[in-house]
Amino acid sequence: MRDELAELIDRAEDAIATADRLVDENVSWRRSTRRQLDQTIELGTEFRKLAVSRLPAISSRHPAEDN
Repeated sequence: MRDELAELIDRAEDAIATADRLVDENVSWRRSTRRQLDQTIELGTEFRKLAVSRLPAISSRHPAEDN
């Protein structure tokens, strides 16, 4: 009985160590993903600014008013 209990305790400790490692890995992946998302949003904002700055000036007059 004592050997079985020791084996169960060892397995539980291994499981806890694995869970801790997986949680740490998950946090690392989440931070990395968040950084990538932030960079993507920043790039999108910069591209929109660039695209808007290159648009031709739009007249406030409508084509029908030109006649």
